[in-house]
Amino acid sequence: MKTGSDTRQKVYAAADQLLEQGLRPTQQNVRELIGSGSLTTINKALGDWWQTLGERISRRNQHPELPEAVLNSAGKLWDQALAYAEQRFVEQRSQLEQRHRESLEQMRQDDLAVSTDLRQLQEQNARLLERSEQLALQLDASQAERIRQEERLIRLVSENEDQARQLKQQTLLLERGSGNGDTEQLLDLRVRLRIQEEEARRLQASNDRLADDNARLRRELQEQERAALDRVHQLELALARQESQTMPRN
Repeated sequence: MKTGSDTRQKVYAAADQLLEQGLRPTQQNVRELIGSGSLTTINKALGDWWQTLGERISRRNQHPELPEAVLNSAGKLWDQALAYAEQRFVEQRSQLEQRHRESLEQMRQDDLAVSTDLRQLQEQNARLLERSEQLALQLDASQAERIRQEERLIRLVSENEDQARQLKQQTLLLERGSGNGDTEQLLDLRVRLRIQEEEARRLQASNDRLADDNARLRRELQEQERAALDRVHQLELALARQESQTMPRN
């Protein structure tokens, strides 16, 4: 900024000097006079000089009684004010451009964060769905096994009832003095009845455990389904936030 301002002042002074000599200031003769500077910079400064020339002449015409030194001082103050205004404009434009770049970077970071959250939510949702499917399969298998054991338990209870009736009949016959064969059959019935009762108790305990497992699986499946619904809701929110981030801003 300082180099450009020095070149501008040199161009102004050289153009004034050439004009006082009766020569039209051009890029070439101004550059020859100041001895340095690019033609682009000289051309821009010379264009500004032509614009301010009318104002400077107008000031002299409006105040011809003022000394040349006063007019020069006033002109310098005016030029300094213009330079200050131009510098402020450049600084403000630079600040606006910097804010714009920062805003774009923040938008990029926000988009990246949303994309990362969205990917994590999608992965979590996929794991939840897979776990829900596994739980559903386990629940189906557990329910099928429980049905089989309940059917077996029903058969055992029915057999136990038959065995109990036979045992009662044999006991009555034994009490009436039916003989040794009946006694052996009675013992055999008692042993088989005891075995079946033990098997029935074992099946009942197993069936109770299966019922507990089924209840636990149902609760876990319900929790997984609720968690999956929450993840879906979060995914929808993340998608909506990402769409709002990518929408054009006015």
